[in-house]
Amino acid sequence: MRLFVDRVELEDVLTKAKSATEKKSALPVLNNFKLLATEDRLIIYATDLENFLALNLPARVESPGETSANADKLTSIIKSLSSAEVYMELEGDKLIIKGGKSQFKLVCGDPSEFPEFPEVVCKGAIPSSLLSKGISKVEYAISKEDTRYALQGMYVGSKEGRLHFVGSDGHRLALYMPEGVSFDEELLLSRKSLKVLERLLKDTIGSVEVGKDENFAHVKGENWSLSVRLLEGEYPDYMAVIPTDYTLNVLLDRTEFERALKRLSSIASAKAFPVKLSFSSEVILMEISEPEFGEGKDEVEILESLSTVEPMDIGFNGKYLLEALGEFDFDRLYLKAIDADSPVILESANLEKDPYLCVIMPMRL
Repeated sequence: MRLFVDRVELEDVLTKAKSATEKKSALPVLNNFKLLATEDRLIIYATDLENFLALNLPARVESPGETSANADKLTSIIKSLSSAEVYMELEGDKLIIKGGKSQFKLVCGDPSEFPEFPEVVCKGAIPSSLLSKGISKVEYAISKEDTRYALQGMYVGSKEGRLHFVGSDGHRLALYMPEGVSFDEELLLSRKSLKVLERLLKDTIGSVEVGKDENFAHVKGENWSLSVRLLEGEYPDYMAVIPTDYTLNVLLDRTEFERALKRLSSIASAKAFPVKLSFSSEVILMEISEPEFGEGKDEVEILESLSTVEPMDIGFNGKYLLEALGEFDFDRLYLKAIDADSPVILESANLEKDPYLCVIMPMRL
């Protein structure tokens, strides 16, 4: 194995590949990359047995071959080089790396010990920008609890002509539902897989191929492919928890609502803080009480009422409200409620430009 490769391109590929490795694994091979030099390409393989990532880049290959090298050390070496080009050659169990006046000999592993990668099967396509947006819109609501296995991932599927991206932890639910994309599969992707995928999509233009088999979801870009082990279990019927009737429906300015919450959070003792919203005909009175530090009040104007506003007090986890508000693209939203104990909806006031809503369970104060 002997080749020349552009240093900047190699650094970029290695940085992305590192997100799919396992740093604390009992299997040393999972700390490594597998490197395969063939014809005019260098292919980098990385896996933590949940994510199987392969990236390739152009290379001037003088002698094909393969090896396995520590992911952290190889990435650090390439980042440290000052040259425009990197020379790599395998000698026995050492990978010689040269750039400018620098030279390293990195101990290598047996590439045959590297896990076998699943075959990439893709049947549909999703615009990369849409997939990236779907992840960013709902990722905050995905469960971090180990006990709720099916909720530890993002659900992707089609309903009534819209592509649905869903994240939920049982206390809140985020739903992004753009039109115009046909996708016949249902996917359930874990939090870590979404982090790996986000890095790849950031520099991807156009659509990516998407599909699945019995055990894996597959996403393929121009110079990379990612196979993700599907989460087991059936995703809950999330549409059933979205109320369709309301006694309260008011139009708010998202920015003003968010700023008022942030002002109140300045007296909170933790990121998660209780806040009470008291609804009247023209304003929402927002109150926070922290026994250790004091109290705070603020008001948000109701721009329009689409229902008769009866006086109502609803308690919320302020952190949940702020995280939800941060993902709206349109600056006006509807707040819809039934009573102080039922799920509350925050929904974009323009579902064509921003097809997004979130459901938040109130809390007793």
